[in-house]
Amino acid sequence: MTAALAVAAPQWRIGTDRNDAARVALAAGADELHLDFGGAHRGALLSEPAELRAAMAFAGDIPVTVLAVNHVNDIGLARPRGVANTAALALVERALESALHLGARVLHVPGFRRSLPDTEGMRAGTVEALRVLCESACAARLTLAYESPLGPGASLALARAVDRPELRLVLDTGNLLDAGEVPLEFATSVGAAGLLLPDLHVKDPTRTADNGATPAPDELRKLLRRSGARSVLVENDYRWAVARLRTDITLCRAAAEPSPFKDER
Repeated sequence: MTAALAVAAPQWRIGTDRNDAARVALAAGADELHLDFGGAHRGALLSEPAELRAAMAFAGDIPVTVLAVNHVNDIGLARPRGVANTAALALVERALESALHLGARVLHVPGFRRSLPDTEGMRAGTVEALRVLCESACAARLTLAYESPLGPGASLALARAVDRPELRLVLDTGNLLDAGEVPLEFATSVGAAGLLLPDLHVKDPTRTADNGATPAPDELRKLLRRSGARSVLVENDYRWAVARLRTDITLCRAAAEPSPFKDER
């Protein structure tokens, strides 16, 4: 990790209006913007021509580095019987085309709610889906980032079953803590396997969402150094707390500064 850590803002945590979210992110001092492809109650699909044109226009002011397909959580990436959900695959393939137009380098596929890999069948179906999507990501020269609440051992087992070089695993501090996992241990194990996405997600766990710790500065500093992060996505809910976006961005930048302590690892 270098001192020039990029800090990104999440459009879906600011609002469904992508243009407005871009303005808010810029005003808060974000270096990058992560966009949601849309669907369900998350706004219009980015593949709609007018939406894509607008996004391409503001991408000249704030780089869109990641495109997330959060609607997968609503429809399910896999079927319980152990196969990929073809509707989800089609959705992600459409998102991939939009990512290419925007110059994004990462396509983010989450594994929560209806996509949660919590059974043998769902894990098998998730492996099949990710393998298919990695083939498309390879052709497009994109990284496929997968996020779930699984701990490091289960996450690595799933990624090794996919066995594709395009796949990387996402570390999200809040989601891991909510699942009873330790982010630093995730960074250590997954990082040692060479499968950690160097773009971390930082937010409060649900159970402490009101205490304003995202996470404590010393913990964040250790996590950034252990993970070798090149960027951080601050992912608290900013829809009714826009001022906190700047606060979180500032916290992450401060944590990236060199520490006077030699034992920070």
